[in-house]
Amino acid sequence: MFEKMLRWLRSLLNQMFNQGDSDIVLSDKMSSAIELWSQMYETGGSWCNKKSGIHSLRLPAAIASEFARLVTIEMEVTISGSPRADYLQKQLAPFLGDIRHHVEVGGALGGAVFKPYVMNNGIAIDVVQGDSFFPTTFDTVNRMTGAIFTEQIKRKNTIFTRAEHHEFSNGVHTIENKAFASHSSFSIGSPIDLTAVPEWDEIQPVASIENVDRPLFAYFRVPQANRTDRHSPLGTSVYSEAADSIRDADEQYGRYLWEYEGGQMAVDLAEDLMQHGENGEVTVPQLQKRLYRRRNVASKDQNFYEIFAPQLRDASYRAGLNTILQRIEFQCGLAYGTLSDPQSTEKTATEVEASKQRSFSTVHDIQLSLQAALDDLLYAMDQLTTLYKLAPAGSYSVAYDWDDSIVNDPNQRKQMFWQYVLAGKFPMWRYLMDFENYSETDAKEIASEAQQSANLSNPFGFGQGGGGNATT
Repeated sequence: MFEKMLRWLRSLLNQMFNQGDSDIVLSDKMSSAIELWSQMYETGGSWCNKKSGIHSLRLPAAIASEFARLVTIEMEVTISGSPRADYLQKQLAPFLGDIRHHVEVGGALGGAVFKPYVMNNGIAIDVVQGDSFFPTTFDTVNRMTGAIFTEQIKRKNTIFTRAEHHEFSNGVHTIENKAFASHSSFSIGSPIDLTAVPEWDEIQPVASIENVDRPLFAYFRVPQANRTDRHSPLGTSVYSEAADSIRDADEQYGRYLWEYEGGQMAVDLAEDLMQHGENGEVTVPQLQKRLYRRRNVASKDQNFYEIFAPQLRDASYRAGLNTILQRIEFQCGLAYGTLSDPQSTEKTATEVEASKQRSFSTVHDIQLSLQAALDDLLYAMDQLTTLYKLAPAGSYSVAYDWDDSIVNDPNQRKQMFWQYVLAGKFPMWRYLMDFENYSETDAKEIASEAQQSANLSNPFGFGQGGGGNATT
């Protein structure tokens, strides 16, 4: 559907929005990739179907979900500074309540657009997924400055399509809306008035907002190199590098299941030893159909039965699947054990630790990209608040708390704070509470005893760090 909509919009772009010679900034490679990522997220991939007999492990959805969890698990956004800040915080709250879902889908499809609009004297935020917007312009720093957003409503035998074009240029943000009606999914149809659809009857065909310094929408982009189309400024799926390996995993999982299916014990029994009905039909009790199998030989000529009980090779298939899963973890920037068996001993302790740091770095990069998108979103919300006089004028400041323990190696943090203790820059009792799980009372008691012992062994404080208090 994404590629079909792209063809429609390209064919109608000039006559719809007076774009001159401009085009949708989306190559065939990228449009095909977005279609693939979407299918992988929803169904596992085109290779997973009844005809192929391959069952999906649902790895794409699991990968996107895990990244979204790690990125947002301790996320806090605080807006302060004025009554305007309080208003923005209240309007942003519902969006933040669903932020993990938005990051998951955005991660799966390479990005998402956060588009605020005014509704019922408040501000709502429309989250446009990666297969529902079509970029038209980017600036010199690859910030998206123009895009077409599509929405469809199906009612009885008619498909209504709305194309909303946003364009920022020279301090002016312009929005144009066009609507179409079609009786077939093979065409976008003919132009209609926005008022013909009740849900769109209050939308203005054209609106312009002046004196702004950036677009009034925010583009959240997965911050990794675009190897699908290295000339494209668009983001790529968090599992884009592992698409082939994910298919390998699904196929290997199918072999693993078949090993159990094909390796079930059975008894090949001569036909003349089986039950026969009045019409000569061979019958087997229902509960024993999986056990007894018919052989078209006479018992007097050969063994009247043979037991089929092959040795299962499930351990080999399982090990092969685990190796593929580890490869997927590496390609996606996840730590070993996220998808694969965490008890696997094939990786050294150093490799496992390096994989954890790789995961921390990937999550941190996504957090920074999300933070930049939220800054742009709040700017757009602030401009709309001023334009529609929804709250008193005033400044605001934003503080983001991602919880450093999520994006930093816990062992490195522990070592770093222990060095602070040795240098006298961090109290020992706090270290014992934060990193050794002591209660405050026990931690202070242990720290006091350690300090007394240190004073007895070195009464003049020679050789102590910055925490020494010796005087002469």
